[in-house]
Amino acid sequence: MKLKSLILAFPVLCFACGNSDSDNANNAAGTGSPYLAKQVVGVTTLSVDANYQKPCNILDEEYMRGAFNIGESSEIEVLDHQNGCEFEWSGNKIALSFGGTKPFESMYVAEYTFDKLYQGKKGHESEEEKPALTGPDPEGTGSEMPADEQDATAKSDSSKEVQGDSTLGALPLTKPAVSKGRFVAVQGVGDKAVWDPKEGALHVLYNNHIINVTVETKEKQEVWKEHAQNLAEVLIEKIVGNEYQRRL
Repeated sequence: MKLKSLILAFPVLCFACGNSDSDNANNAAGTGSPYLAKQVVGVTTLSVDANYQKPCNILDEEYMRGAFNIGESSEIEVLDHQNGCEFEWSGNKIALSFGGTKPFESMYVAEYTFDKLYQGKKGHESEEEKPALTGPDPEGTGSEMPADEQDATAKSDSSKEVQGDSTLGALPLTKPAVSKGRFVAVQGVGDKAVWDPKEGALHVLYNNHIINVTVETKEKQEVWKEHAQNLAEVLIEKIVGNEYQRRL
């Protein structure tokens, strides 16, 4: 009886040994790592498990000297604040900060906060755009026309989506910034950005991050905006490279 059990168990043992060798070979080839596919590309950019480094640690004094041509004879004073810091030298000041001590829970929460602060609204929908609480209006749902007319309308609408050999792309995750009040919309920086000329401040939304850059130098305001955009783009590069994180 024991001999019979050993004979039956022998193929199973061999199969297990073969799987172990196969796994080792796959690991050696770099295709069977147990950590492969556990991390999705871009997830760390949206991580909220780490606090921000101080911006003055990300863009240090050496970087600022090169970016603003500050000579070694000029002393730079660095001031720390709760969510950011300032560089001051010879009557010039650069302030860098994030929207909080850590990234927002999601890009939607970040955009909600950005729009509330700089777009004069509470999110994607304005008061006029909010749907009725009693249910959808019958008009426009197709319930007021015969079935044959509904089919004709649907075909007409679908034909509008195709233009030549191209189709309309997917809607963006964030709505573009608009100029409102003292804030002027800025294109090509982050997901959306606005410039406050009175304060010399650029506010940028990027994924679940809000970046604030304030420039007060002895140059013209047009140059202030250019400096602010350059600094914001560098901070975005640091975020993409996960250089902004400080593990808890």
